Amino acid sequence: MGFTDEVRQALLDRIGPDRRFANNKRMADELEVDPSQLNRFLKKERGLNADSLGHILDRLGAALVFPDSTPGATREVMFTAPDKAGTSLSASSPSPADYLAVPLTRARIAACPGLIPDSDIQGWILVWKAHIALNNRTNLVAVRIGEQDAGMSPTLHPGDLALVDRDDRDASEAGRLMLVREPGPEGAALLRRVRTKSIDHDRELIFYADDNRACPPDTYSLERDYGGDAARAIAGAVVRTWCDVTRT
Repeated sequence: MGFTDEVRQALLDRIGPDRRFANNKRMADELEVDPSQLNRFLKKERGLNADSLGHILDRLGAALVFPDSTPGATREVMFTAPDKAGTSLSASSPSPADYLAVPLTRARIAACPGLIPDSDIQGWILVWKAHIALNNRTNLVAVRIGEQDAGMSPTLHPGDLALVDRDDRDASEAGRLMLVREPGPEGAALLRRVRTKSIDHDRELIFYADDNRACPPDTYSLERDYGGDAARAIAGAVVRTWCDVTRT
């Protein structure tokens, strides 16, 4: 579905009983557009020029996310005061400003640019902003270690959690643990250590696990395998992890 079709469907989804707009006429009035123009657009009888389409999106409060931009994934949090009966009167509530809610999703979704669809968010991780690893980081996403990342043992095991900064793709320091993508549309998203090497007018990318015998290193060409776009190869750096300490 293209962009115009997505806008049309989004408008149709907001018309009807118990929706934002009771009918087409009400939508046209609130969006301040000509009713006949809107009806023809919804029926695919004609399109909208850029100004009209932009006006509708502005009135809806919509925002565009371009493929080469990565908006912050985290959300602000709000605490609800608990029933303090039986607790010390001196107990203070945490400040929402000190925390971020980080979406938990699959590695493949986390490795894609842009917003994370609500349907792909498996939960939320509450993190403390003042932690040294999170200083000024806002575009964070959490992923659960999968069976495909078993080679990261003993550092990480399937079921552990990793916090990824999608704005940090600096692989100049060899051995950084990062969320990477294998080449191609079906390439897997994995947690691997990264090493780079300049070769002529290209850059060699080496993705390797902590257990090299179980998962031998993979070597790719930035130009040949990723079209020279490092963002297609490296989706972000792991800045913090949570491990199951009960594992034997």
